[in-house]
Amino acid sequence: MASCSWRNAMETMRFALLLTPTGEIFETTWREATIARRVAKMEALLPGGQIVMSTDVNATAGPGLVGWAKGFMKTFMNRVTRSGRIDKELARMMDKGGIDAGWSIGNLYRGRYHSPSGQVFNEKSFTVDIRGVPFKFVEQAGEALLKKFDQETVLLVDHSDNKAWLLS
Repeated sequence: MASCSWRNAMETMRFALLLTPTGEIFETTWREATIARRVAKMEALLPGGQIVMSTDVNATAGPGLVGWAKGFMKTFMNRVTRSGRIDKELARMMDKGGIDAGWSIGNLYRGRYHSPSGQVFNEKSFTVDIRGVPFKFVEQAGEALLKKFDQETVLLVDHSDNKAWLLS
């Protein structure tokens, strides 16, 4: 028999649950059943991390008019197909690794980046926030997306210690 507390906005409620050796939970009222199911579904996830990158392709496009045209077309395709390509790649990587986790994709910044070549790029950035995975997986995903989106560098943020890394 276990005693649990659930803090409601209006009251604190105490209830008793019977937990069997097989992991089944027995409760005596519908209220206890509702709370037990909520508690049973809660599980701690690994903190994961975040990938911040641009959809713009200019640092890797090459010089001159031909480079600009290639960069323009690749940037357009990256912006239009971004979510689908990311979903497909992360699902493939998670299936391959037997990982069950979640991610979200969103716009975040009007970013600036100073490249090793000395150029400063002013670009629209987006993030891929991945939860429930070790940071090593975030690094691997960052590397895969760096290649898929023709990027020179992506920013990785480790949610476990809030350190940031540049991946080239």
